[in-house]
Amino acid sequence: MLERQSRATKRIDPGQADDDQQATRGPPLSARIAVDRYVPGLIRAVANKLEGGASRFYRRHYAIGLSEWHILVALATDPWMTSPVLCKAAGLDKAAVSRSLGRMEQQGLIVSRDTTGRCRATALTAKGRRLHDKIAQAALTREEELLSDFSPKQVEALVALLTQLGKSASGLTDAFAKPARRMKAVASNGSAASYGANGAPRP
Repeated sequence: MLERQSRATKRIDPGQADDDQQATRGPPLSARIAVDRYVPGLIRAVANKLEGGASRFYRRHYAIGLSEWHILVALATDPWMTSPVLCKAAGLDKAAVSRSLGRMEQQGLIVSRDTTGRCRATALTAKGRRLHDKIAQAALTREEELLSDFSPKQVEALVALLTQLGKSASGLTDAFAKPARRMKAVASNGSAASYGANGAPRP
C-alpha cells in the first residue's frame, strides 16, 4: 500500500514537465546575459573587490572608513565645501556624508562653519590634511601595484575609456531602452549557433 502511494506521488503532470523543461532551458538566447562579457557586471565586480580591499586597509592602518577617505580626498581638492557639493564630489549620499562628517569632526579631522544659506561648509584641519597626505601615499602605491601589469600606454587608454564610460553612464535614463546593438546582431543572424556555451559571441 505504501509502495503504491509512493509511486502515485512520483507521477508528473505532462504540462508540468513542459514547464520544468522550459525553465531549465532559460530565456531566449538573444536576451541572455553573458556574465563574462556584460560590462556593467564586470565593472561592479572590480569595484567591489577594490572597495572591499581598500576599506579593510584604511580601517586597519588609519582607523577611518572608505566614506571618510572619499571626503578627505574631496576636501583636500576643494576646501570649504557645503554638504550638497561634498555629496557630489565624494560620490556619497546625504546620510553617508552626514554620518562621516560627524565622526571626522569628533576625530578633529575637519572643521565646519555657517554659510549664508542653511548649509554648513566644511574644510580639513591640519590633522586632517596630514592624514590625507599619509593615506594618499599608500593609495598611490596600491594603484601602482594594481596597474603593474599594464604599460603606460595601456594605463592612459584605460583612464580615457573609464572617463568616457562615466560620461555615458551619466546619460543613461530610466526610459525603456531600445534593443542593444549586440542583441540586434544576434536577431539578424537568426541562429543561436553563433554563441558559445557561456553565452558569449563566437568570433
